[in-house]
Amino acid sequence: MARMRAAQVRERVDAFIETNMAPAPGRPLARWNKPVCVATAYLSPQYAQAVIDRVAARIIEAGGDVAGPGCKADVMIVGSENGAETAQTLVKSDPRGFRPSRSATDRGSVALRRFQEGDAPVRWWHVSLPVNVDTGELAVHLDGEEYPTNTVRDASRLRTNVRDDLARIVVVVDFSKTANIRMSALADYVAFVALAQVNPDGDTAGQDTILNLFADPQNITELSQWDRDYLAALYKAVPNRPNVRQQARGIAEEVIRQRNGR
Repeated sequence: MARMRAAQVRERVDAFIETNMAPAPGRPLARWNKPVCVATAYLSPQYAQAVIDRVAARIIEAGGDVAGPGCKADVMIVGSENGAETAQTLVKSDPRGFRPSRSATDRGSVALRRFQEGDAPVRWWHVSLPVNVDTGELAVHLDGEEYPTNTVRDASRLRTNVRDDLARIVVVVDFSKTANIRMSALADYVAFVALAQVNPDGDTAGQDTILNLFADPQNITELSQWDRDYLAALYKAVPNRPNVRQQARGIAEEVIRQRNGR
């Protein structure tokens, strides 16, 4: 029976990652590996602090860390009354910030166009960086910079000497489309996409997750236990797996350990 439950957890993790996560093409899942600086723009002061506090609490709960006052923003949460227009303005003002490399750092030009289109109540853009797991040095060429030099050692089928770090996330919240959403639930939704590379076109039907917030706003009020288990496992699992499939296996093992320890 215990083996069956473990098998079910593995299947659930595999399905959740396959349908809802979207790392840079050809790369494993990224996560924060430094204290995260959360900031807001165009939110009223009372809402801004409440959102920052809620997102910071979820980062700590997942096993991450939060940077102190005066830090440079890593997670920028932007309020808007027209999400597409705001996204277009942000990309136009800093195109290299959204695509620092032609490969390995983001979901590509087609996805970036989609970030700037449509009427989603919340939209987001992740930038991640492959780095040397020992030194933290870049393992990818950024546009306009010299090529990095990395020595591959101790490579195996189970681990590499490169991990993928989240580097920047922009989240645009269109308040013209969130009037019926509790602020605490909205902040948890933002926290989840700030912690994991969520696919904006994912299929969350039938899954117990905050990602269904806009499909069921009356009954979803916060991160589900599954969301918390997944995030905690993502941040606990070995980060330098060679591919998403092996990474998913490690995440599933961490979920199983967490549940057995309760």
